[in-house]
Amino acid sequence: MNTAPNSIFGSIGAVVATLLGVAFFFIIIGVFGLSASIAALVLFLALAVFIFRRPQDQETRP
Repeated sequence: MNTAPNSIFGSIGAVVATLLGVAFFFIIIGVFGLSASIAALVLFLALAVFIFRRPQDQETRP
């Protein structure tokens, strides 16, 4: 099987998600101010690291 299309779509999805994240960050700065935006960004990064680092159940099947 060819996995190249999945890789391309995954890369495009990552770029789109990044651009949306940056846009929403600047919207939050405009609405709530810089200090609230930095606090939200730190909270988001901490939760992302927490979810990424948690142990995975080896018996779970997709």
